Amino acid sequence: MAYAQGSTGQEIVGRGAELQEVSTCLQEACAGTAVTLVVSGDPGVGKTSLIKQSCASAAPGVWVLTGACLPLSSVTVPFLPLRSAIRTAAPLDGIAHPDFDSPVAAPHEVLVAVDDWLTKCSRVQPVVLVVEDLHWADQGTLDLLMYLIAGPSDRRLSIIATLRNGEVVEGHPLDRWLADVRRMPHISWMNLGPLDYQSSGLQVAQVLGAPAHQSLLREVYSLAHGNPYLIRLLVGGLHPESRHLPPQLPTDLRSAVLRSWHRLSAQGRELTELMAVGGHPITARDLDDLASHGGSQLEAEVVLREAASAGIVESDPEGTMWWFHHPLIAEVLEQGMGGPKRRRWHEVFADHAEARMSGGNGVSFEYMAALAHHYDAAGHLAEAYDWTMRAAAATDGAANAGEAAELLQRALELHAILGRGALEREVLLDRLRTAALTAGSMEVELEAVEALLSQIDAGARPLEVSQLMVRESQLRFSTGREFLSVTKMRVAVECARANEQSWQYALALAELANAELWQDEPEGESHASAALEIARHAGNPQALSYAFTACAMAAINSGHLAKARRLAGMGIKAATRARDFWSLFAAIVWQANATESSASQAYAELMRSGQGTMASAGAPHVYIAVIVGYEAGAWMGVGQWEECAKALRIALGSDPGVMADTGVRLTAARLAIWQGRQGEADAHLARAEELAAQTSEYITFEFDAVRAEFHLAAGNPDSAYAVALGDGDPEHMRHIMGEWRLPLAARALADRIQRASDEGRPTADLLPLADDMEARFPVVLHNNFAAELYARQIEAFNLLYRAELGRARATADNGQQWVLAADACRDATLRWEETYSCWRTAEALLLRSHAQRKLATAMLVRGLDLARELRARPLHEALCELAARARIPTDLPITGDPASQFYDVPGLTPKEREILPYVVAGQTYGDIARILVISEKTVSSHISNMLRKTGTATRLDLSRLATRARDDHHH
Repeated sequence: MAYAQGSTGQEIVGRGAELQEVSTCLQEACAGTAVTLVVSGDPGVGKTSLIKQSCASAAPGVWVLTGACLPLSSVTVPFLPLRSAIRTAAPLDGIAHPDFDSPVAAPHEVLVAVDDWLTKCSRVQPVVLVVEDLHWADQGTLDLLMYLIAGPSDRRLSIIATLRNGEVVEGHPLDRWLADVRRMPHISWMNLGPLDYQSSGLQVAQVLGAPAHQSLLREVYSLAHGNPYLIRLLVGGLHPESRHLPPQLPTDLRSAVLRSWHRLSAQGRELTELMAVGGHPITARDLDDLASHGGSQLEAEVVLREAASAGIVESDPEGTMWWFHHPLIAEVLEQGMGGPKRRRWHEVFADHAEARMSGGNGVSFEYMAALAHHYDAAGHLAEAYDWTMRAAAATDGAANAGEAAELLQRALELHAILGRGALEREVLLDRLRTAALTAGSMEVELEAVEALLSQIDAGARPLEVSQLMVRESQLRFSTGREFLSVTKMRVAVECARANEQSWQYALALAELANAELWQDEPEGESHASAALEIARHAGNPQALSYAFTACAMAAINSGHLAKARRLAGMGIKAATRARDFWSLFAAIVWQANATESSASQAYAELMRSGQGTMASAGAPHVYIAVIVGYEAGAWMGVGQWEECAKALRIALGSDPGVMADTGVRLTAARLAIWQGRQGEADAHLARAEELAAQTSEYITFEFDAVRAEFHLAAGNPDSAYAVALGDGDPEHMRHIMGEWRLPLAARALADRIQRASDEGRPTADLLPLADDMEARFPVVLHNNFAAELYARQIEAFNLLYRAELGRARATADNGQQWVLAADACRDATLRWEETYSCWRTAEALLLRSHAQRKLATAMLVRGLDLARELRARPLHEALCELAARARIPTDLPITGDPASQFYDVPGLTPKEREILPYVVAGQTYGDIARILVISEKTVSSHISNMLRKTGTATRLDLSRLATRARDDHHH
């Protein structure tokens, strides 16, 4: 069928690079070079969606023809996909369609006719021919495609074909065709793989209409392995608040997964069911033994090859181990098996494993865990408990800590069923706590800690209880349940007071100081000093690490930054020795906090270095993700959005845990707000608020500032004003992004007054709010921090605050206030705020007075350059609208044709010299690509090289350098 450029419904996620690759192919065709792209991938991986979205986003005027091959068995329709593609297409400029059914036309004449027709059409407009499911193509279609691909290379024609992995085996008609095509020019190949963890999360959120719980996402990813079609089937119809998949998989999913399996022979179906019960890759010899033990003779090698031909199973590269092509097949097969049959096969596996071990084979962790599982599934619970305990004991530290935690959780359930003793349960809980700690499974660790606290007598074992209470507080904080509690830490200190020289007492005192310093309680500093003295005497590295970090916090509060950096560095060393990752993360962050503003490149680089420290120490991802989240926030603060996006992707690359997930979502929401993706920002904010039981009370997270930005972007200044001011308590407001709060509140107030004025409503009740705000808060909120960049940022925020209050009051000098704010934001590397200030400057100067049009124009162009670079779409649109109203062209950096401009910048290649004038003119990558008839990827590569050669950081800096070079050359 034929279709024009347009919407394809929901956009696919996680395919940025692939979309760009298809787009480049289409651009080359539009520019007059015939190209062919073959896209292969597993069923459901999204080949069709990728191509549809790419074609829908193609340049206007591209004519897309789409046809699909069909799995016909009893009849053959020559040229079927071409027939279906052309049949519904209206004739183009009177060019008659080729006749596929002429009784006098020989097959080769049809090839020539179609080729000639496409040539004529491509002269009128670019043509994209999409042929789906090439593995089902008839020979006539393959011959025709070969003829088209070998045709003239200078026509505006792109051929895109999709091919399903696993369908083309040796001897398949397509096998030879593909080999021949690979040798032809202008052929590209793309194997579309599954989505990664983060992109799978985006797809689940798209289906649910809201971000998914991590517990649900983990289950979906473990089953679907990033296959978009299977993801949709798994979560379709679930409530957005669902935390787990239902026990039974959806019927549609089962049907889709087992479509090919039902075509296997009876032996093939039985053998694959046996494999599914086994739960892991297996050799053909072991399958023969198992089948024989179960009373079947299946000739495993022969049956496996049948199943492999059907795409059900596959072997490893050596051809020895066999497993399912997609793990979900195993899940569906085992779930669909009757109970008695499933239990019988599990007994067979258990007997087989016992026999192997008694025969002198090595007893690995994997075998013990598998044996425990088979006994459990077969209903032999005592044996299951024994083997579960043995398997958990055999885990090798961090490498299998997650598996050990899962085994010990099941052991606890079996322990309760079997009625074992309380002492044994305490040992189990302690082992579970240790395994979960090592694996970074904070929810599991918290459950174990809380269970231990309910079982241990504080009077008999006070130091142990104190230590557990400290960890419980940390875990409740990191799982979003409760901010650090001063009251609970005082109880922990009282418990440990049984031995005031113990390291447990030092630990509790240090964490009490930590909580007090966050809450600005005066005793925090003295408690930190006392904790350090006791920890040094006790010589325990864990207690020392917490005490050093608490003292570093106190030093920052007193303005002694060098001392704070030194103490935090000692905390890092002690935490590394103790392998205490919570303390290590805290020490890294506080060392950075004592170095530079959290919105700075220096801070981001310290966090990146901290990731290496954490990784070298063997920290689980949940701790590393927190550090990566802080890095993302720092890049966001200074407008390095691409670095921010990279860090966000790392943090969300697997389950980041609640603490990291919350912070990362808030940063991702800010990026989405500024770049105009309001729906995405809303989803990230909703997910962050769902994760944290407290929001505004959680003073380590910037909920209120981000909410205020969100409401402003959504056009809700009343809500933004209320959120930004919060409870009006300066001590509470200043902790996280406190510097932003008052400028945001003043901006919201100015927007409220502007809206009332535009709607003809009185503003008399609103104007006094500006006076009240300034009286209560004469300057912006900030911390006692003497770093140079932070001081410049405070100055910038104060100027922003005054400019917004001036806008609210419509003062005569508001334009100059905004000029000062914009320049201060530039000097403070607050690039988002600089762009916003440029807009407000131009607005104030142009709409209230024409006397300073030249300055207004310069600020408008400066803002446009920044908005393009930051991809700040809302600000870009606002600036363009303002330019249109003021009749200012938006390509003012140079006059005349950009191609006619010359810039004397040494070291550039001829192509880079050709591109440079368009960069100075503020053209986008897409604009330059279309003008010069090259790909956006090529443009991006050349600009990156120019930045590197000239030592400039941004396109704006490069433009300034080139302009200065031109002016110097002219003078």
